[in-house]
Amino acid sequence: MAHFEKAKNLNEWLDQRLAVNTLKKVMQTEYWIPKNINFLWAMGMVLAITFGLLLVSGIFLLMYYQPNINTAFDSVNYTIMREVDFGWLWRHVHGVAASVVFLIIYIHMFTGIYYGSYKKGREMIWISG
Repeated sequence: MAHFEKAKNLNEWLDQRLAVNTLKKVMQTEYWIPKNINFLWAMGMVLAITFGLLLVSGIFLLMYYQPNINTAFDSVNYTIMREVDFGWLWRHVHGVAASVVFLIIYIHMFTGIYYGSYKKGREMIWISG
């Protein structure tokens, strides 16, 4: 197991763990794209967008839902589906996004396992997402 040298300042400490200086250099002057890139590399962003859509649609539906034992069904079936403009669309978007988000989570996890994001040197990638 390789041990890190003692860092003299915060910049060196971050560079030892996250390769901050290399990241700055690559992003500013030497931007590169891997040759084996495919759509699976984008699953994290697709997951974030889907979760954001789920959050927005859920908040919108929450504005019209009435959590009362006598009016809950009618608030969904009548108010949201018929009275609210495009309420039917928001309800269906929310339902589909709720189902799809789990599929995307599984694809994202298996992609990380397949590409070895948990291995030494890439632990921060695995932890971050």
